[in-house]
Amino acid sequence: MFSPGNRWRDSGILILLLAAVGVLIWWLNEPMSDVLAAASDVRAWIVGFGPLAPIAYVAFFAAQILIAPLPGSFLSVLGGYLFGFGAGLLLSLLGLTVGVTLALLIGRKLGRPLLERFFARSELIRWERKLRLRSPLIWFVIFLFPLPDLVIYVAGLGTTPLRQLAPAILLGRGLGIVVGSSIGVATASLPASFVLVQWVLFLLLGGLAYRFQRPIRYHLLMNMRRTRRLVRGMSRSPIGTPVE
Repeated sequence: MFSPGNRWRDSGILILLLAAVGVLIWWLNEPMSDVLAAASDVRAWIVGFGPLAPIAYVAFFAAQILIAPLPGSFLSVLGGYLFGFGAGLLLSLLGLTVGVTLALLIGRKLGRPLLERFFARSELIRWERKLRLRSPLIWFVIFLFPLPDLVIYVAGLGTTPLRQLAPAILLGRGLGIVVGSSIGVATASLPASFVLVQWVLFLLLGGLAYRFQRPIRYHLLMNMRRTRRLVRGMSRSPIGTPVE
């Protein structure tokens, strides 16, 4: 049971937090306007390269999966900002497909000896012990959340067929790219104050999802497995009973 005093205290804290966020947004509104104006000039300069701009973006997106630590979700924000939602999403998914496919093939075909030249052996072993998985469904749920790209190589070291593993990873990462592209488009078109609110909400919700990713993953898997069993049961049950 919650006492009235606790409710008043919690309400007061919430009001103070909202007020602090409002003051922060007001204070940062003018600097954010200047940043967005400069970013708009950079966007026009990059897009001015014509066909080279999307080609370079796809190549960079694929390369950051293979060799760089930059999170792909933030790179997809850049894609939405530069090219719009449709084109940015398509280019990001293309870069993701190329990078993930190459990483899986490197892990599967070239194996541990090559990976140990670029990653610490202890890190490889740690992730292998965590991710002894064969189910594409579990891989899909795992990649809904931020993970180092090393995990893609580790997935390639496993025994899950690549024709099942690759789509699971692409679907999991792809949902984050949809969100990132949407944020990029909104950043390019909304006023500075709305952009600040958007980023505050994004960082807050993203932080909560990262903090509670284990219970979220568990409930997602349980619900998806129940749904799959239900669908299988319905598909195996007879459609009708003959009338005697």
